[in-house]
Amino acid sequence: MEHQTLEPTNPAYPQKVKDRMARDAPTIYYDGPLQLLDRFCMGAISADVMPLGCMHEAWQLMFTIREYAMNYVGGWHAVMETEIFRLAIHRPTDPGNTRSLTMLTARGLERENWDDFLNDRFGYEGPFRGFPEKDEYYRRAREGEILVLSITEPSQKRMERKNIMLRNLLTCALSDVVFVPGAEKGTKTYTTCKRALALGIPMFTVNVEANNDLIDLGIPTYTRKTVGKFLDEMGAAKGGDSPFPPQDPMVVRESSSPANGPPPRPARYQLPLL
Repeated sequence: MEHQTLEPTNPAYPQKVKDRMARDAPTIYYDGPLQLLDRFCMGAISADVMPLGCMHEAWQLMFTIREYAMNYVGGWHAVMETEIFRLAIHRPTDPGNTRSLTMLTARGLERENWDDFLNDRFGYEGPFRGFPEKDEYYRRAREGEILVLSITEPSQKRMERKNIMLRNLLTCALSDVVFVPGAEKGTKTYTTCKRALALGIPMFTVNVEANNDLIDLGIPTYTRKTVGKFLDEMGAAKGGDSPFPPQDPMVVRESSSPANGPPPRPARYQLPLL
Protein backbone atom coordinates (compact mmCIF):
# COMPACT_ATOMS: atom_id res chain seq x y z
CA MET A 1 0.00 0.00 0.00
CA GLU A 2 1.31 3.44 -0.88
CA HIS A 3 1.76 5.79 2.04
CA GLN A 4 2.92 9.16 3.25
CA THR A 5 4.58 10.06 6.54
CA LEU A 6 3.39 12.52 9.18
CA GLU A 7 5.79 13.62 11.90
CA PRO A 8 4.34 15.54 14.87
CA THR A 9 6.16 18.65 13.62
CA ASN A 10 4.25 18.54 10.32
CA PRO A 11 1.50 21.23 10.17
CA ALA A 12 -0.87 18.57 8.77
CA TYR A 13 -0.40 16.34 11.84
CA PRO A 14 -3.73 15.86 13.71
CA GLN A 15 -3.95 18.59 16.33
CA LYS A 16 -6.00 16.47 18.75
CA VAL A 17 -3.16 13.94 18.92
CA LYS A 18 -0.53 16.62 19.53
CA ASP A 19 -2.64 18.23 22.25
CA ARG A 20 -3.40 14.95 23.98
CA MET A 21 -0.22 12.91 23.59
CA ALA A 22 2.32 15.77 23.51
CA ARG A 23 5.86 14.33 23.38
CA ASP A 24 4.45 10.81 23.05
CA ALA A 25 2.67 11.63 19.79
CA PRO A 26 3.86 8.96 17.32
CA THR A 27 4.94 9.18 13.71
CA ILE A 28 1.89 8.35 11.58
CA TYR A 29 1.99 6.65 8.20
CA TYR A 30 -1.15 7.10 6.13
CA ASP A 31 -2.89 6.55 2.84
CA GLY A 32 -6.12 8.27 1.86
CA PRO A 33 -8.01 11.50 2.61
CA LEU A 34 -6.45 12.92 5.75
CA GLN A 35 -9.18 15.58 5.87
CA LEU A 36 -11.61 12.97 7.21
CA LEU A 37 -10.00 13.59 10.59
CA ASP A 38 -11.32 17.16 10.46
CA ARG A 39 -14.88 15.78 10.66
CA PHE A 40 -16.56 14.83 13.93
CA CYS A 41 -14.82 11.55 14.77
CA MET A 42 -16.20 8.70 16.84
CA GLY A 43 -13.67 6.06 17.83
CA ALA A 44 -14.70 2.52 18.70
CA ILE A 45 -12.73 0.09 20.85
CA SER A 46 -14.06 -3.11 22.34
CA ALA A 47 -12.90 -6.28 24.05
CA ASP A 48 -12.78 -9.38 21.87
CA VAL A 49 -15.26 -11.27 24.06
CA MET A 50 -18.50 -9.69 25.25
CA PRO A 51 -21.69 -11.09 26.77
CA LEU A 52 -24.65 -11.19 24.38
CA GLY A 53 -26.61 -8.73 26.55
CA CYS A 54 -23.77 -6.23 26.28
CA MET A 55 -23.71 -6.56 22.50
CA HIS A 56 -27.49 -6.13 22.36
CA GLU A 57 -27.33 -2.85 24.25
CA ALA A 58 -24.48 -1.64 22.05
CA TRP A 59 -26.52 -2.44 18.94
CA GLN A 60 -29.39 -0.41 20.38
CA LEU A 61 -27.17 2.66 20.73
CA MET A 62 -25.97 2.29 17.16
CA PHE A 63 -29.53 2.69 15.87
CA THR A 64 -29.33 6.29 17.10
CA ILE A 65 -25.64 6.89 16.41
CA ARG A 66 -26.00 5.93 12.75
CA GLU A 67 -28.25 8.97 12.20
CA TYR A 68 -25.24 11.26 12.68
CA ALA A 69 -22.81 12.37 9.98
CA MET A 70 -19.40 11.43 11.31
CA ASN A 71 -16.09 9.74 10.68
CA TYR A 72 -15.77 6.28 12.26
CA VAL A 73 -12.27 5.55 13.60
CA GLY A 74 -10.94 2.18 14.74
CA GLY A 75 -8.82 -0.91 14.31
CA TRP A 76 -11.99 -2.96 13.69
CA HIS A 77 -10.87 -6.32 15.05
CA ALA A 78 -13.27 -7.38 17.83
CA VAL A 79 -16.71 -8.73 16.90
CA MET A 80 -18.57 -5.60 18.00
CA GLU A 81 -15.96 -3.41 16.30
CA THR A 82 -16.52 -5.23 13.02
CA GLU A 83 -20.27 -4.66 13.28
CA ILE A 84 -19.65 -0.92 13.66
CA PHE A 85 -17.13 -1.11 10.79
CA ARG A 86 -19.84 -2.62 8.59
CA LEU A 87 -22.34 0.03 9.57
CA ALA A 88 -19.91 2.82 8.68
CA ILE A 89 -20.03 1.79 5.01
CA HIS A 90 -23.61 0.48 4.79
CA ARG A 91 -25.13 2.64 2.04
CA PRO A 92 -28.81 1.55 2.40
CA THR A 93 -28.90 3.25 5.81
CA ASP A 94 -26.73 6.14 4.62
CA PRO A 95 -27.90 7.06 1.10
CA GLY A 96 -26.28 10.48 1.39
CA ASN A 97 -22.88 8.88 2.08
CA THR A 98 -22.38 11.04 5.18
CA ARG A 99 -20.51 8.39 7.16
CA SER A 100 -16.82 8.01 6.50
CA LEU A 101 -14.28 5.43 7.61
CA THR A 102 -10.78 5.57 9.07
CA MET A 103 -8.97 2.27 9.54
CA LEU A 104 -5.96 1.82 11.82
CA THR A 105 -3.62 -1.11 11.39
CA ALA A 106 -0.76 -2.42 13.52
CA ARG A 107 0.90 -3.74 10.35
CA GLY A 108 3.34 -1.59 8.35
CA LEU A 109 1.69 -0.02 5.32
CA GLU A 110 4.25 -1.47 2.91
CA ARG A 111 2.97 -4.88 4.04
CA GLU A 112 -0.71 -4.00 4.35
CA ASN A 113 -3.30 -4.19 1.58
CA TRP A 114 -7.07 -3.95 1.23
CA ASP A 115 -7.56 -7.71 0.95
CA ASP A 116 -5.47 -8.60 4.01
CA PHE A 117 -7.11 -5.95 6.18
CA LEU A 118 -10.53 -7.38 5.40
CA ASN A 119 -9.49 -11.02 5.57
CA ASP A 120 -7.81 -10.55 8.96
CA ARG A 121 -11.26 -9.68 10.28
CA PHE A 122 -13.66 -11.83 8.26
CA GLY A 123 -11.45 -14.78 7.35
CA TYR A 124 -9.60 -16.08 4.33
CA GLU A 125 -11.71 -19.24 4.61
CA GLY A 126 -14.63 -20.48 6.68
CA PRO A 127 -18.10 -19.36 7.71
CA PHE A 128 -17.27 -15.68 8.25
CA ARG A 129 -15.88 -15.25 4.74
CA GLY A 130 -19.04 -13.46 3.63
CA PHE A 131 -18.82 -9.70 4.09
CA PRO A 132 -22.06 -8.07 2.85
CA GLU A 133 -20.49 -4.61 2.43
CA LYS A 134 -17.57 -5.96 0.40
CA ASP A 135 -18.55 -4.17 -2.84
CA GLU A 136 -18.85 -0.82 -1.07
CA TYR A 137 -15.58 -1.42 0.79
CA TYR A 138 -13.66 -1.99 -2.43
CA ARG A 139 -15.44 0.84 -4.21
CA ARG A 140 -14.33 3.23 -1.51
CA ALA A 141 -10.80 1.84 -1.70
CA ARG A 142 -10.71 2.42 -5.47
CA GLU A 143 -12.15 5.92 -5.16
CA GLY A 144 -9.80 6.96 -2.34
CA GLU A 145 -12.59 7.39 0.19
CA ILE A 146 -11.00 5.40 3.03
CA LEU A 147 -8.24 6.72 5.28
CA VAL A 148 -5.74 4.12 6.51
CA LEU A 149 -3.33 4.90 9.34
CA SER A 150 -0.43 3.02 10.91
CA ILE A 151 2.08 3.74 13.64
CA THR A 152 4.19 0.70 12.67
CA GLU A 153 7.40 0.98 10.65
CA PRO A 154 6.20 0.55 7.05
CA SER A 155 8.18 -2.59 6.22
CA GLN A 156 7.05 -4.53 9.31
CA LYS A 157 4.45 -7.23 8.73
CA ARG A 158 4.20 -8.78 12.19
CA MET A 159 1.64 -7.11 14.47
CA GLU A 160 3.27 -6.71 17.88
CA ARG A 161 1.38 -6.15 21.11
CA LYS A 162 3.05 -2.79 21.77
CA ASN A 163 1.95 -1.55 18.35
CA ILE A 164 -1.57 -2.86 18.87
CA MET A 165 -1.79 -0.96 22.15
CA LEU A 166 -0.44 2.23 20.57
CA ARG A 167 -2.86 1.82 17.66
CA ASN A 168 -5.75 1.55 20.13
CA LEU A 169 -4.62 4.63 22.03
CA LEU A 170 -4.22 6.57 18.77
CA THR A 171 -7.79 5.59 17.87
CA CYS A 172 -8.90 7.39 21.01
CA ALA A 173 -6.58 10.37 20.58
CA LEU A 174 -7.93 11.00 17.06
CA SER A 175 -11.55 10.95 18.20
CA ASP A 176 -13.91 13.56 19.58
CA VAL A 177 -15.60 10.79 21.55
CA VAL A 178 -14.97 7.06 21.95
CA PHE A 179 -17.62 4.36 22.18
CA VAL A 180 -16.57 1.38 24.30
CA PRO A 181 -19.24 -1.32 23.93
CA GLY A 182 -17.58 -3.54 26.51
CA ALA A 183 -14.37 -4.38 28.38
CA GLU A 184 -13.39 -6.02 31.63
CA LYS A 185 -10.28 -5.65 33.76
CA GLY A 186 -7.29 -7.44 32.27
CA THR A 187 -8.22 -6.77 28.66
CA LYS A 188 -6.22 -4.56 26.28
CA THR A 189 -9.34 -2.45 25.81
CA TYR A 190 -9.66 -1.77 29.55
CA THR A 191 -6.00 -0.70 29.71
CA THR A 192 -6.54 1.59 26.72
CA CYS A 193 -9.58 3.14 28.43
CA LYS A 194 -7.53 3.99 31.52
CA ARG A 195 -4.84 5.62 29.38
CA ALA A 196 -7.37 7.51 27.27
CA LEU A 197 -9.21 8.83 30.33
CA ALA A 198 -5.91 10.06 31.75
CA LEU A 199 -5.51 12.07 28.53
CA GLY A 200 -8.95 13.61 29.02
CA ILE A 201 -10.59 11.84 26.07
CA PRO A 202 -14.42 11.61 26.33
CA MET A 203 -15.75 8.05 26.34
CA PHE A 204 -19.10 6.33 26.80
CA THR A 205 -20.45 2.81 27.20
CA VAL A 206 -23.66 0.89 27.92
CA ASN A 207 -25.11 0.22 31.35
CA VAL A 208 -24.86 -3.54 31.81
CA GLU A 209 -23.36 -5.48 34.69
CA ALA A 210 -20.53 -6.76 32.50
CA ASN A 211 -19.34 -3.15 32.11
CA ASN A 212 -19.10 -2.39 35.82
CA ASP A 213 -15.33 -2.14 35.52
CA LEU A 214 -15.71 0.61 32.91
CA ILE A 215 -18.42 2.36 34.91
CA ASP A 216 -16.15 2.29 37.98
CA LEU A 217 -13.57 4.20 35.94
CA GLY A 218 -16.12 6.99 35.57
CA ILE A 219 -17.14 6.27 31.97
CA PRO A 220 -20.78 7.42 31.54
CA THR A 221 -23.48 5.16 30.11
CA TYR A 222 -26.20 5.99 27.60
CA THR A 223 -29.17 4.31 26.00
CA ARG A 224 -30.68 4.48 22.54
CA LYS A 225 -32.91 7.31 23.80
CA THR A 226 -30.24 9.36 25.57
CA VAL A 227 -27.10 8.99 23.44
CA GLY A 228 -28.40 11.48 20.86
CA LYS A 229 -28.45 14.35 23.35
CA PHE A 230 -24.92 13.44 24.40
CA LEU A 231 -23.67 13.49 20.80
CA ASP A 232 -25.42 16.81 20.19
CA GLU A 233 -23.63 18.29 23.19
CA MET A 234 -20.30 16.91 21.96
CA GLY A 235 -20.75 18.66 18.61
CA ALA A 236 -22.00 15.89 16.33
CA ALA A 237 -24.70 16.71 13.79
CA LYS A 238 -27.25 14.81 11.77
CA GLY A 239 -27.46 15.05 8.00
CA GLY A 240 -25.27 17.45 6.12
CA ASP A 241 -23.23 16.96 2.98
CA SER A 242 -21.13 13.96 2.10
CA PRO A 243 -17.36 14.51 2.43
CA PHE A 244 -17.00 12.89 -1.02
CA PRO A 245 -18.00 13.94 -4.54
CA PRO A 246 -21.34 12.52 -5.75
CA GLN A 247 -21.09 9.02 -7.19
CA ASP A 248 -22.53 7.88 -10.50
CA PRO A 249 -25.28 5.40 -9.46
CA MET A 250 -24.16 3.00 -12.19
CA VAL A 251 -20.65 2.99 -10.77
CA VAL A 252 -21.90 2.28 -7.26
CA ARG A 253 -23.85 -0.73 -8.52
CA GLU A 254 -20.91 -2.23 -10.40
CA SER A 255 -19.57 -5.50 -9.10
CA SER A 256 -16.41 -4.51 -7.28
CA SER A 257 -13.11 -6.31 -7.52
CA PRO A 258 -10.51 -6.13 -4.76
CA ALA A 259 -7.88 -3.45 -5.10
CA ASN A 260 -5.27 -6.22 -4.88
CA GLY A 261 -6.19 -9.77 -5.85
CA PRO A 262 -8.98 -11.78 -7.49
CA PRO A 263 -12.71 -10.99 -7.33
CA PRO A 264 -14.30 -11.85 -3.97
CA ARG A 265 -15.85 -15.27 -3.53
CA PRO A 266 -19.61 -15.58 -3.07
CA ALA A 267 -20.68 -14.95 0.50
CA ARG A 268 -21.38 -18.10 2.49
CA TYR A 269 -22.48 -16.42 5.68
CA GLN A 270 -23.77 -13.00 6.60
CA LEU A 271 -23.69 -11.44 10.02
CA PRO A 272 -26.84 -9.65 11.20
CA LEU A 273 -26.82 -5.95 10.35
CA LEU A 274 -27.75 -3.18 12.74
